[in-house]
Amino acid sequence: MTPRVAVVHPWLVAGGGSEACALWMIRGLQDDYRVTLVTMGRPDLAALDAKYGAGLDPDRVEIRGLALPPGTRTRFDALRAFPLARYCRRHAHEFDVMISAYNAMDFGVPGIQRIADFSFDEDLRRELDPAEGALAAASPLYRASAWRSAYLGLARALAGDRKDAWKRNLTAANSEWTAAVLRDRFGLASEVVYPPVAGNWPLVPWSEREAGFVVMGRLVPEKGIGLVIDILKRVRERRPVHLHIIGRRVGTAYAREIEDLARRNADWVQLEGEMYGREKDAFLARHKYGISGRRAEPFGIAAAEMVRAGQIVWVPDRGGQTEIVADPRLIYAGPDDAARRVLAVLDDPGLEAELRARLERRAGDFAPESFVGGVRRIVRDFLEDGSRHGA
Repeated sequence: MTPRVAVVHPWLVAGGGSEACALWMIRGLQDDYRVTLVTMGRPDLAALDAKYGAGLDPDRVEIRGLALPPGTRTRFDALRAFPLARYCRRHAHEFDVMISAYNAMDFGVPGIQRIADFSFDEDLRRELDPAEGALAAASPLYRASAWRSAYLGLARALAGDRKDAWKRNLTAANSEWTAAVLRDRFGLASEVVYPPVAGNWPLVPWSEREAGFVVMGRLVPEKGIGLVIDILKRVRERRPVHLHIIGRRVGTAYAREIEDLARRNADWVQLEGEMYGREKDAFLARHKYGISGRRAEPFGIAAAEMVRAGQIVWVPDRGGQTEIVADPRLIYAGPDDAARRVLAVLDDPGLEAELRARLERRAGDFAPESFVGGVRRIVRDFLEDGSRHGA
């Protein structure tokens, strides 16, 4: 009998890297297993696949979509998915394995989990993403406070998760950096499977690309968009570069700060909003450079997309992004260091050509086929010997 596999994701909304992983996971498993998607809400798989390009067959996937708790569609993320955790524990016996496509989960029995970030551990999340700028003025539910502790405690109680039960799962990490944090912080072994970075990037000759930069990410503090603008201001003292910001706008004070920064620098900073599919691929391929401002990014889908589009990309010196560029000349420690490293490349055509060739070779490691192969291997190994997991 064909094994039954449940792919579990808290909520599929276009725009994030975990959604891409869930879709490619389904695509990689649906030929050999009976796949069920368990999630919150009522996802339109065909529409999502059109944005992410996994090429899955929605008619071959059973969808179990759970109703969102009232008032959680746009806020209260921690409360949104508590019915999902309870549902999985009640129905785990119906499947040969349950797989969390996004972070730690207690299925009630051993399963598989893919760790994409550390939002499931409040102390570690704050350590890796310290509050900055307008985040300090956010609602008490999102600051370190008694309210925040009570809110998260309520979410855990409603979900009914058992402490450390998630450590019984077979764990996949999205980077060597994430795997090291899991080992050092939780004593947990994991296998590294880089996320799928898919696209159809046109081959635009270097000489025909714009000498501009792209940064991608939601307008939220941890993405460091303000830092990127600061870096390129310093570069512009010698070079007339420009910046495009691609990402979803969110109605927060921090987003308004970035929008105001863009207006005050409108001659070289452009807010592009959201882009998907071929539009985004073509846009990236028309520009030479990419940059990230997110420190401690567990992987960095945006950075990997820009590398696969043929851009030279600079990233901060902490997190999985350093594995994407894999060259110290593209890894910076702060604004001054970043501007110096950018100018060193812009001033040296030979170095620019060398880095382009290095990144082109590295880009193949993030192809969807590598991710799909890793997922298939992990599922096969689990079904053959489900005892090989945990600390």
